[in-house]
Amino acid sequence: MPTLTRLFQSVSFISLTSVLILSGCNSEADIVVTSDVVSAEKIAEIRTNIQKLHPDADSELQAKVLDTAVRAIEDMVFIEGGKFMMGDFGMPCDADPERPVWRETENMCNASRWADTSPAHPVELDSYSLSKYETRVKDMDRYLLVHNEPLPKPELREEEPANFQFQPDNPASTRGWQDAKDYCSWLGQLTGYAFDLPTEAQWEFAARNRGQNVYYATDNGFLESPRNTDPLAEVDGKETDTFPVDAMPPNPLGIYGLQDNAAEWVNDWYDPEYYTYSPEKNPMGPIEGVELEEIDSSTLQAYKLMRGNHTGEINGNILIRRKAGIETLKKYNSYGPRDSFRCSVQSYIKLDAKGVSGN
Repeated sequence: MPTLTRLFQSVSFISLTSVLILSGCNSEADIVVTSDVVSAEKIAEIRTNIQKLHPDADSELQAKVLDTAVRAIEDMVFIEGGKFMMGDFGMPCDADPERPVWRETENMCNASRWADTSPAHPVELDSYSLSKYETRVKDMDRYLLVHNEPLPKPELREEEPANFQFQPDNPASTRGWQDAKDYCSWLGQLTGYAFDLPTEAQWEFAARNRGQNVYYATDNGFLESPRNTDPLAEVDGKETDTFPVDAMPPNPLGIYGLQDNAAEWVNDWYDPEYYTYSPEKNPMGPIEGVELEEIDSSTLQAYKLMRGNHTGEINGNILIRRKAGIETLKKYNSYGPRDSFRCSVQSYIKLDAKGVSGN
């Protein structure tokens, strides 16, 4: 097996580079893993976990999974907890829709047109960490392969390998909420850290730069296409619905793609009335889903929640909430090409320079 070398460049942590040389399963070559964030001891622990969880995976796939797990730790952005008014906090009626600035005025309008984003309500969050990127196609592919699951849309993948859905650094698609939940839980099994989907409140707190009264999760809070939003209608002459996870500037916390690219699953069940009874401290969403009628159908089902915008939506601010049936896509083994996710680490202690976390 050819030598695999990884050099991590992280600005979130300061540490001496950790180097670990690992033997391939068949001793054909060594795998050299280097990181400015994760200690050699932690990398060795993750590799051992990979071998225990996936003993039948070949050495090349195990090495790729190791790359995914170590990078997942590196990509975490620590977010100090705090208080904010979650939901529709209002917008001056005369605000520029692409460059709105919040101010107290007698002529206040709703910031969104969706009833389920109101009322604004107080929320207090403990500290946590959130991935700076949406989960990449290449990492979801590795997860599926190591679990002996088929890759999405094999026929289309073969016919159109350059399709945006299969580009390794674009946001990964899912068959529904469970795929996203299982992937984050798997990272937790590999790393020993409390990986999970973020709650809706955590997602909004991060998108609003720790709960500030901003309307767009761009670098400056405004929409300036194509500089900081909706950059690509075409890539190499072909239409695209998503683009690389790091294509746009990050928000002030250093988190990419919260404004648009793919909408993102969060942990919560959906209830359109939840904001009227949400607890203030670390809200986790409804205890169970509320059965609602499907669109264009009398069938009732419970929904999970997505946050964020799809690329190309006009003036889609970051307050929008999306309900999505958790079984609909799974039932037909179909992947939503613009439905993705990012993982969090549910810990109030920052990962330190050696990758150690409190719980």
